[in-house]
Amino acid sequence: MPDGPLNWLDPDPVENPTPGPRFVIAGEEDGSWTVIDQLTGMPAVFNDKMLFSLPFDQADDLVETMNLLALDPNRR
Repeated sequence: MPDGPLNWLDPDPVENPTPGPRFVIAGEEDGSWTVIDQLTGMPAVFNDKMLFSLPFDQADDLVETMNLLALDPNRR
């Protein structure tokens, strides 16, 4: 474990301590969707883009892809 505070944008070296998928989608009041990283509780980042204000289909596809990558990091 690092000595200083963790930056939530940095990859987390620990495995997902929660049961279930690491990434989930959450609906917003305006009808858009956000991909949430359950390790941090914050919007996820993929390809240097914070994943919020997305249409449902895009958020759903990203969650599926990111959870597959989280299960098998060698797929990157």
